[in-house]
Amino acid sequence: MLQSLAESLAAVPVRPLVVVLAVLATGVVVRRLFGGRLTAALRRRLLLGVPWGTLLTIAGVLAVYLFVQGAYWHADLLVTPFRTWSYFYPLGLLTGAFTHGSVGHITGNLLGTLVYGTVVEYVWSHYPQSRGESSFGSLRTNPFARILAVPLVMAVVGVFTGVFALGPIVGFSGVVFALAGFALVTRPTLFLGAFLGSRIIDLVYTALRSPEPTVGGSVQFVTPWWANIAIQGHAIGLLAGVFLGMALLRARSERPGPERVFFATLVFATVQGLWAVYVPLGGGRFTLFRWLGTVLVLLLAILVAAATLYTDRRLLPDFEGGWPSLAGFALLVALAALCLASVPANGADIGAADLPEDGLEVRDYVVTYEEDVRNAYVDSMPLPPTAQQNITESGVVVASADREIWTIAVSRSRLALQGDATVLVGGVGWREAVSVDRRSWSVPGNDSVYSVALAREGGEARTVYTSGPSTLDGRVAGRNLTLRPVGSGFEIAVTRNGETVDRGPVPANTSSRDIGGLTFERNRSRLYAAGNGTRVIVARSGS
Repeated sequence: MLQSLAESLAAVPVRPLVVVLAVLATGVVVRRLFGGRLTAALRRRLLLGVPWGTLLTIAGVLAVYLFVQGAYWHADLLVTPFRTWSYFYPLGLLTGAFTHGSVGHITGNLLGTLVYGTVVEYVWSHYPQSRGESSFGSLRTNPFARILAVPLVMAVVGVFTGVFALGPIVGFSGVVFALAGFALVTRPTLFLGAFLGSRIIDLVYTALRSPEPTVGGSVQFVTPWWANIAIQGHAIGLLAGVFLGMALLRARSERPGPERVFFATLVFATVQGLWAVYVPLGGGRFTLFRWLGTVLVLLLAILVAAATLYTDRRLLPDFEGGWPSLAGFALLVALAALCLASVPANGADIGAADLPEDGLEVRDYVVTYEEDVRNAYVDSMPLPPTAQQNITESGVVVASADREIWTIAVSRSRLALQGDATVLVGGVGWREAVSVDRRSWSVPGNDSVYSVALAREGGEARTVYTSGPSTLDGRVAGRNLTLRPVGSGFEIAVTRNGETVDRGPVPANTSSRDIGGLTFERNRSRLYAAGNGTRVIVARSGS
């Protein structure tokens, strides 16, 4: 009995429990320090003190993640068909902002939505703020209508950021940045408190999810963090939120302190990486213009702070309102330029001729592996000839003419490191996994030889790519050895004085084979060749 009690106690998640108790204790202390002032302030503006509109939005985005992308039923997320590929693919434009690529992706965005959305909803208020107005006097002042306006506006902003995002983006971050932009111009001090609070919430969440990790060094394929961020989409969202916030300030004749707006904008833009201006070069390489991004962040903070001083009730700023009006006009031009810059990219039109010729077909998709091929997605954009770049890509290609998709789902470098991968394709209501297997032999003193095979679920693997041959740097018993992929296997060719003596397949594991007067023996990942009393390693297997 004591043993079972000890086992039960050992199964208790002690470390997460300690974190939970610490959070509860902190809540009690805060309650004692501030009394009911915090909840009272929320109740004055929010129905029962709860940001219902923000919670409805979070529930909607979470539902898309769980049931449309399939996270509720599957470990792997379906992402590819929900990106904003092109104006000719409306499904992606409508879903791109509301779908996500991973648990960490949606967790970060929903946390930002909760924190900044609460501030926005507090500023907006469920109750009318003008004197003499009744809460149920009209649709505009009805608390339930004002609550529903919050998710409706967030949805509209989401579609807006999806339509004008540059390239195939995915994620709710454009809306999160819009919420932040609205909050930092209307309540900059409260926004900074919420911004710091989000970091604390993230710390608590991480401590609960991974309370005591043991981390060591590992070899992995990693791209720069800033290369995975849709900077242009974030900037569009932020500026859209700034303009919505300034519109509310003018309607209510409010004006926050410009120094607080400046500081809030500068802190947020710097920490959130809006300075990371970069361009892709192809082949997994990127150029970061850190100097330009730094200048733009400083300029952004100045313009946003100055624009909030514009008090004219006209919809658009003009040149007659002085410095604040010029700042607002500059921000408006910047937003328009960011939106227009995406139009050519989003006009991509993939045709049947752009699809790979020899690939695995899964409904309207074609999946294959290619190296040093032109990016058909970029080539299909309606850009002037001077703007076309000779971008070549290598890796697992996923393409669909019906969905305007052509992308490298797994890069050559990543596949070479991992050896295998799984690519998901699908659409609303269906999905299918394609397994990718890279088999290789590294030859001392020369390039590796490899082949890539693909297989549908429950189907046979089919080799779709084979590399060129590779010759051993040196001789064994006066003979040259060359390895080449053949079909689903590999072949050894033995040559002497420039003439092929014999050829044969690489022996199976723990077996040997005589080829061209040499004995080849395979021991797991090593391939040995023996002749005239000499035995050397001639290749190592990568799979």
